Amino acid sequence: MRRTIVDDRLKNFLDAKLNADVSRRSFLQGAAGLSTLTVLGGTGTALAAGGKLGGDLNFLGWDGENGANVAKPFLEANNIKMNASFQSAADEALTRFNTGGRGAMDILTPNKDFQTAILKSGVELFQPLDLSRIPTASGLFPTFKTASWLVKDGKTYGIPIIWGDEPCVFNPKKWDAMPAKYTDFADPKFKGELVLLDDPFGNIWLWAKSLDMPEPSRLTAAQLQKVLEAMLKAKPNVVTIGGSHGDMADVLVRGDASIGIGGWAYQVVIAKSKGVDLKVGSPSVDGTFFWSDSYAIAVDAPNLDNAYAYIDFMTKPESNAALATELSSGCTVEAAYDLMKEDIRSMFPYEHVRKPSGSILGTQIVVPPQKPDGDVVGAPSWVEAWQTFKAS
Repeated sequence: MRRTIVDDRLKNFLDAKLNADVSRRSFLQGAAGLSTLTVLGGTGTALAAGGKLGGDLNFLGWDGENGANVAKPFLEANNIKMNASFQSAADEALTRFNTGGRGAMDILTPNKDFQTAILKSGVELFQPLDLSRIPTASGLFPTFKTASWLVKDGKTYGIPIIWGDEPCVFNPKKWDAMPAKYTDFADPKFKGELVLLDDPFGNIWLWAKSLDMPEPSRLTAAQLQKVLEAMLKAKPNVVTIGGSHGDMADVLVRGDASIGIGGWAYQVVIAKSKGVDLKVGSPSVDGTFFWSDSYAIAVDAPNLDNAYAYIDFMTKPESNAALATELSSGCTVEAAYDLMKEDIRSMFPYEHVRKPSGSILGTQIVVPPQKPDGDVVGAPSWVEAWQTFKAS
């Protein structure tokens, strides 16, 4: 029975981490209308080199990332009908692909963790891209041009479309900045000030990094115990653990806590709409981790010309800026930055994506092994450690 409980918890937490987009998307839907969304101009027709456009385009991905408003001029001008389906789990595309969907899907929108896992496993789902058919991709920020999670054996399997990070969100009336390290949150001055996201992998990874573990996602039993002990030192300062980014925002807006760990920049927008000023920032030494979603083309895509032309259009600066604005996310195209409003673009640390190997990308969280790997413990051990932390 205990094993069943742990397995269920593991599945739930794996779903939560691999499907972090769901939490963010639900949060945005609940906050609809709080930010001004501007669909920018310059959305002309894009033609795939040597291709013939028209007919269907089958989309399976996260809700909103099809960019219905942004893509409308392109779709209409080229007589393309988009058939959009939205996934509720990161692995839904793989499930559909393996249960009769092969040859029926065109555009997919995997997140970084899922795409990394698929390419590493060798499972067929994404096809390598012919970048000559996506000339607008040359305008990506340097970091996204060299995105290691999209490349295997010299071939590229996706084009990044939006990104963000998970910083601390804090009340600037109480704090000028965040401490240097996550382990510093054990200081008694933070008593009654912290709210954490209910995320075992994110929190354990951050504290492991703070303890200078060489591979924060691959911990031995002794290392995991050391991380847990460090986290427990901060537990007296934790007011509550929020089940979602929305819950965390509510706690911060009410003033029940003044620092949210594992937050999201859009919480600042939510708070502002309710008359509360919050800021984002991360420990100066430890930093945080980042997420990114990409456009990929499925193996055996039936409408290949349409798929390439769509990605090329959506990677234009005007299109990328409009999509990032709609989804309150970071843009991936360098020229899109100047087209976005300051209140949206200022929420994200663009200094990192301007580098060929940005520091946030280098600290990307990776879900721990599901099963033990030699001395490295599996994800169930992380879940149990997190449950111990929560129950203490």
